[in-house]
Amino acid sequence: MTRLIWPALLATIASTAAVAIELDDRQEAVWQLEEAYWRYVSSGNVEAYVALWHDDFVGWPCFSWTPTRKVNIGSWVEEIRDNDWTLTYELRPEAVQLFGDVAVVHYAAEYVYGYPDGTSKGKGEWRKFTHTWMKVGESWQIIGGMCAGQEPLAT
Repeated sequence: MTRLIWPALLATIASTAAVAIELDDRQEAVWQLEEAYWRYVSSGNVEAYVALWHDDFVGWPCFSWTPTRKVNIGSWVEEIRDNDWTLTYELRPEAVQLFGDVAVVHYAAEYVYGYPDGTSKGKGEWRKFTHTWMKVGESWQIIGGMCAGQEPLAT
């Protein structure tokens, strides 16, 4: 009898993983900023990318061995721009939760670097992201974040 539970459990997990999350208008507004984040990265728009971050931000990006602050957050976007690399990406939103003027966003991302010599890096490597956003005036800014590798997601 125990053997029958595992296939049913795995089928349930697989079916829930494929369900898109539903967002209300405020959650969608924050999610659209995550989309903008990646457009800025892929276009090498350092100034627009850095403008998303609060002056007191601290977080742990994938490119750093230690937590970093806003002063260093745009370095990987500069590298993409300055080396004429391309960056393509796929995002999978997992959760957006608002707590008044604070929003916590969790998602998975696969991003692939394309190099001038025709090689690429990152295909199939999914990372999980958490960004914490705070409403400042009429806009939202990232106040904290974390990026980490994860096992490839089934497509």
